[in-house]
Amino acid sequence: MTAHMLGDATKEKTTFRDLETLICDADNMLDVLADLLENCFAMAPPEGSNYVVTDPEGTRLLFVAYEAVKMSTKVRKAYFEALEGAAS
Repeated sequence: MTAHMLGDATKEKTTFRDLETLICDADNMLDVLADLLENCFAMAPPEGSNYVVTDPEGTRLLFVAYEAVKMSTKVRKAYFEALEGAAS
């Protein structure tokens, strides 16, 4: 039987060393998000007007923000799995 067929029964426990890639990926995604936000909102609009975000900019911002949330959630979950594994 393959590991795929066995499902979670053969899944290796997450260790703290395993978190480095997840943390770096999440950090990089947040850096991309910060750059996009700076590009859209760094300069104040003229007095009496509003910020204007184009449809492509808005779509990109939302995509990157949601990806950052997913990555952060994945890191948090992996951290608690590693913490649980270290305790046992």
